[in-house]
Amino acid sequence: MRIAHVTDVYLPRLGGIELQVRDLATRQRAAGLDPLVLTTTAGPHQPGDGGGPPVLRLGGGVDLGPYHVLRDRALRSVLAAQRVEAVHVHLSAFSPLGWTAARVAADGGLPTVVSVHSMWHDIVPLVRRYARWHAAADWPVVWAAVSTAAATAVRDALDGAPVAVLPNGIDPADWLTPAPRGTAAVPTFISVMRMVRRKRPRQLLRMLLDLHVAHPGRFRAVLVGDGPLLPVLRRDLGAAEAGTGIQLTGALDRATIRTLLATSDVYLAPAPRESFGIAALEARSAGLPVIARAGSGVADFILHGVEGWLVHSDADLRAAAAAVLDAPARLAAVARHNRAVPPRVRWQTVLESADALYAAAARRQGILVPLPMVAGC
Repeated sequence: MRIAHVTDVYLPRLGGIELQVRDLATRQRAAGLDPLVLTTTAGPHQPGDGGGPPVLRLGGGVDLGPYHVLRDRALRSVLAAQRVEAVHVHLSAFSPLGWTAARVAADGGLPTVVSVHSMWHDIVPLVRRYARWHAAADWPVVWAAVSTAAATAVRDALDGAPVAVLPNGIDPADWLTPAPRGTAAVPTFISVMRMVRRKRPRQLLRMLLDLHVAHPGRFRAVLVGDGPLLPVLRRDLGAAEAGTGIQLTGALDRATIRTLLATSDVYLAPAPRESFGIAALEARSAGLPVIARAGSGVADFILHGVEGWLVHSDADLRAAAAAVLDAPARLAAVARHNRAVPPRVRWQTVLESADALYAAAARRQGILVPLPMVAGC
């Protein structure tokens, strides 16, 4: 089956949507499907991405900064020329190509799934106004979001339309370290994120600096990632007293992050508007207990008190981090559980869930013959 994954953003730009779309299409290709990525992001591919799906980079249209608005006729012609049989649209907070593709594909009778990868909570009134203007809740498409928390806002924006959950994928075994670590005398906190405001790295750094003042020498911390706030974070850290044990690494590749997780003890996820939290899931797969915000997408795969701890504020996050310093046995018990029990989210379940959504999208278009999906390949 020829599936068009439509996304405004794609590699070589780096981000959660970009990597997940590439990985999903790559695994569908390995399962016998025929995925294609349609994007307005300029190329070329990131080096080493030769095993990924074919990519058609669309030009023309109206420029909106790094985004492009294509006319319906142009997009309709692309779908027809590529012999697309189903469309999987990937939306973020602003996705002009994605919205147009969803409407055009649905109008053209193509089975269409629309996955939302962002938390829309802060823009629900704006999205609702746009959705009502285009009657999006009545389109013959299947709506999905990457987590329960993200789905809540999408459902609200669509005036109660059904919204399924299609999580991001991961291979947990790829992240599990080969041998258990002993309990560290000085535990290491780690967090991996893009250094942008919505991820709240500055609040996390301030919390760690405060924790150092209250518990000097009791922990180390590694914050991994690049972004516009990284220079600010480095200034904040440079202004602090020496010997904090806190390190800002900048961007690192996946192999280096795996190595860091193998020598760390607790993962911190400070963002309440985290739509999924793939880095937290990778850390959970590596065996680390996770401390995260209860209202985020991380709550879908972290059971409070079993796989980590879910908190409701910055103060609670600091308190939970301080608590594990005084309870090494409790920390070790959660780590043992996480090493022994892999997370429920894995690529096979994601592929099967996507399969079911494509079938549901076909039924919405009145297509009664089952499409050849992943499970049947």
